[in-house]
Amino acid sequence: MKATRYLSGILCAFCLLALLASPVLAENITQGSSLAGQLTVSHVEVDPSVLMREDTGLVTITVTNTGSESVTIKRAELSSKDLTILNYKTYATVGTIGKGNSMDFTFAIQADPPDGVYYPKFNLDLGTESFRSYVPIKIESTPIDVSVTARPDIFSSGAKEEITLVVGNPRENTLSGITITPQGEGIVSTQTRAFIGDLAPGKSEEVTFTITPTQEGDLTFLVEYRNGINPHNESVTIPITFGTDKMAARPMINNIEISSSGTTYTLSADVTNAGLSDARSIVVTVGSPAQPTDPNPVYIVGTLEPDDFSSFDLTFLAPGVTSVPLILQYKDANGNDFEETFTVNLRGDGAISNSLAGGSSNSTAFGQGGSSGAGGAGRGQGMFGGFGSGINKIPFVEIALIIVASVVLAVAWRKGYLGKIKARLRR
Repeated sequence: MKATRYLSGILCAFCLLALLASPVLAENITQGSSLAGQLTVSHVEVDPSVLMREDTGLVTITVTNTGSESVTIKRAELSSKDLTILNYKTYATVGTIGKGNSMDFTFAIQADPPDGVYYPKFNLDLGTESFRSYVPIKIESTPIDVSVTARPDIFSSGAKEEITLVVGNPRENTLSGITITPQGEGIVSTQTRAFIGDLAPGKSEEVTFTITPTQEGDLTFLVEYRNGINPHNESVTIPITFGTDKMAARPMINNIEISSSGTTYTLSADVTNAGLSDARSIVVTVGSPAQPTDPNPVYIVGTLEPDDFSSFDLTFLAPGVTSVPLILQYKDANGNDFEETFTVNLRGDGAISNSLAGGSSNSTAFGQGGSSGAGGAGRGQGMFGGFGSGINKIPFVEIALIIVASVVLAVAWRKGYLGKIKARLRR
């Protein structure tokens, strides 16, 4: 009887222990389920999205808990045998991600290897298990593109010139903070710097600089920009060489005619643009020892297109002198000032010679007048006399008389009057 009671007590105790042990076993089963399976990488951002070699970039990995319970993360790390992870110890301890919540992990990396695509490993230590993912990192070192699309063939000292640059982005990601700075000894620029800002992939921007060189040398345009947080630069250099501009305006003086009354002279001539560009704001006058006087001390010609010409008249005093300087001033399309001086002989054949008196013009003007009596040089005479090259010099009266005479002779011939006159002359 006692033995039976003893066995019954043991059996009850065993059953009680089994009931007490069953909740712990259930809890162990829950903890042993795949917590890593609840996690997913919901977003990855690399800034800049494409690195250049030696660039530093930021990789942000967003992890989301899609499960029904919280997940405790002991440590997070990003590792690579190719890239340098600059802050690999940042996430030595992390914490818990609640169900339905997300957590960001940001790592700084340096693009040491050559161009290509690399896959550093992202690892989360959950204690009894781990979560792994691989992040693609692209390295591509194509720089910004800079080209010169417009520039003069020849530069002139002190003359303004325009230079146009085109900056293009051949990369797969946006470049930012783009600036262009002209540099060079003896270079004066109206813009000390041009700011473009951001440039999207496949886009370009055009920038025009107005520069004035004062000496020969190199003109460099420095283009600075950023790829993410990383500064970069490119440059393009233009040699500055002074010479004769083949496309420049070339004012020439011809058809000179000088008359005098006492010490007062009247100079009439033509100015012709023999160049390939417009000569603008042309002004002519005489210089010392001559003294400009009324009614035409200065003559404003205005603008002459290539192969165009205009006549002008000047009056001046020149007592006791045999030659006077004829000064011609003009501008080009960029507003540069040019001045040429022509020496006009008031005696003899009235020859005119040219010498540069300032500015940076390399054009040459020629003029030669014929004698027009004592103390003067006449313009080139046409078959009717006084037939200059200006429209106001065409002898309309003489031409009209010739036309009328030709018509009269034609009518007389048709009527037979010429034959009758000839017969009478024979008798």
